[in-house]
Amino acid sequence: MRFFLAQASEDTKGFFDNLLLDEWQIPFGDWMDQSVDWIDNNMQTVLDVIEWPFRTLIDALVNDFLAEISWVWIVLGMALIAALVRNIKVGVFVGMALTACGLLGNAYWLETARTIGFIGVAVLLCVIIGIPIGVAAGRVDGVWQVTRPVLDAMQVVHSFVYMLPFIFFWGIGSVSATMVTMIFALPPLIRLTNLGIRQVPDDVVEAARAYGAPEWRVLLDVQLPLARPAIMTGINQTLLLAISMLGIAAIMGAGGLGRLLFQALSNQQVSLATSGGLAFFLVAVVLDRMSQRESDDLGGNLFHRIRQAWAHRRNPEELLADDAGGSVGIKFETREKYAPIAAAERLPIAVAGIGGLLAMFSVFLPWTADAGKFSAFGRAADATELAGSTFSGVAASGGSWFGLVVLGLGLFVVLAVVGGYSRPGTGSRWLAADGALIGSMAMLATAAAHFLGNTYTAQAAAIDPGVGVGVILAVVGSATAVVGSALWLHQADHTPLHPLRPDVAWGRFVAVAVAGLVLVIGMFSGWSFDSRAETVISPEIEAEIQALRDQAEAEPENAGPIAAQIQATLASARAAGSLPIDGISSRGSGLGLWSFLLGMAGVGGSLAAVGFFGVGERRMWFWNTLVAGFGSGVAAIAFAWIFTQVRSADPNYVSGIGSFLMLAGGFFLLASTMTVLKEFRRTRIYDDKGGQIVTDDLTPGRAVAAAVDA
Repeated sequence: MRFFLAQASEDTKGFFDNLLLDEWQIPFGDWMDQSVDWIDNNMQTVLDVIEWPFRTLIDALVNDFLAEISWVWIVLGMALIAALVRNIKVGVFVGMALTACGLLGNAYWLETARTIGFIGVAVLLCVIIGIPIGVAAGRVDGVWQVTRPVLDAMQVVHSFVYMLPFIFFWGIGSVSATMVTMIFALPPLIRLTNLGIRQVPDDVVEAARAYGAPEWRVLLDVQLPLARPAIMTGINQTLLLAISMLGIAAIMGAGGLGRLLFQALSNQQVSLATSGGLAFFLVAVVLDRMSQRESDDLGGNLFHRIRQAWAHRRNPEELLADDAGGSVGIKFETREKYAPIAAAERLPIAVAGIGGLLAMFSVFLPWTADAGKFSAFGRAADATELAGSTFSGVAASGGSWFGLVVLGLGLFVVLAVVGGYSRPGTGSRWLAADGALIGSMAMLATAAAHFLGNTYTAQAAAIDPGVGVGVILAVVGSATAVVGSALWLHQADHTPLHPLRPDVAWGRFVAVAVAGLVLVIGMFSGWSFDSRAETVISPEIEAEIQALRDQAEAEPENAGPIAAQIQATLASARAAGSLPIDGISSRGSGLGLWSFLLGMAGVGGSLAAVGFFGVGERRMWFWNTLVAGFGSGVAAIAFAWIFTQVRSADPNYVSGIGSFLMLAGGFFLLASTMTVLKEFRRTRIYDDKGGQIVTDDLTPGRAVAAAVDA
């Protein structure tokens, strides 16, 4: 086991020792710190543009309007809005509840007005952003495929995690608090708007199109009106979640009733807590009742509704009543089998398998000699102290994680070959021709990156590790697997489960464009940050430190202050000298350039993958598989670089945010192809003899009709 551990030295911790984790720290915090510093130093104009609508609305609605006018006009205005939006009964209740808030005292009323304004701004911006995104996600599958994981992240990550960057960029106050509230409260609106658009019956939409209605009329006159209940539920859920975030907003320095409650908790003031809590409750009930649908009047009290909103914040679709009255379906039990492996497929399968085996075998051969290649960037000893030694593809000073990734991908290709040949169509979906090609391309990219990347020889006193026979065999084996898998893909008898859309997939094209932008940023961002003393301490600083040490020896009574001054000098030197090395610099590994070129090949292939040059099913399958292979290759290179440094780098040397962005860009490319690739399976061959009809949730009359039709 020590063979695979971090530095394979005498002080290496055992596998079950918790201190081992210190040797494998993933520098995610450093990546985020690097990105925050870069954004703050280079994108101030963009930050100002983002801040402008929040600052403008808060100043106009809260500070200059609600906080300045008489309480009477606010009560009457809110009551009138409630009466127009809901009914007279709700309007009267709103007027009485807000009047009660005012009678608690002027201080409570001012915070009540600020709370109404704060929630109003947050929900208004959520509606402006959320409904268009939800509509686009409901109408375009590609947009939903990109949006869904983002929404998952917004709901899973706790607000305390992303509070600090907002405070860092926009300071403490209502602006940053509103942004954090939006991130937490926005997902239900997008999800329910998407669901509402998708639930509009297809026959209604097709009828509108058949009568010649343009798409904007279909959206405005058919889909949005029929999706209105779902959209209103989404607005209500967004408002409830925004209310629940008022306490977090108070921690971030926003005003309102949340600030009073936070102050009461801090000072243990019971009177302030109870009065502020009553006003908070009344305002929450008022806003909830104003945003409910008519059918939700009996939907429970406020606490129940907020509890339901929290419980379903990841799956708000379950809050909608099933108006269809149950599902109706007919299942046919038939005996089926899959198209057998044709004679034309057997040779390509054998070639792909041989290539995978060669690549796996290569990692046990020498990859470097006399020095580490990529490990030398992060571990000084690997550049000068390994003369006379050779290292395999799995050794920390050899291939390291590049070799381990090749080993894993080679095993995957071999499993795909064995599974695809012995059990066509019945095994894992990815143990097939397209999975083998994706794995082979990623394997070739990883091996080639180790072969083509820069060595540490540009640095003084470094030794060139050369190119070992293992790397060459890995490239040859991977290339062989790519050729065999591509020929297998060309011959494989696969068909989609459902017909593909006969037009350009614009949603996936947008996802690819985002991936391309991330790749560009990743190439020019730092791939490593080196703040080791031997790197950042210049001769001048070393002379200054030596002078301080001499002074400490001459003046023992001042040794303490002098030692502190030495530490301050070292810290200042590290902070000033820890400059990033980007992905294309000759001083670095150069992997950013090769990853970028590979990613741009994937972006170019995406033009065909999304249908710009035709939407033939086989053509789409082929191009999406290639794009997935390019994306997997980019991600594999970045992953191998990151974990090579995690495995062996000295303290104060970490991989940079550029490698993380390249990893994300590769995954974005891969994700853009999943909609098409998941549709393709080995062609089924059905045997209808002895098929049995199974009815599910059918009335007796429908069951008889279904049997007759069958």
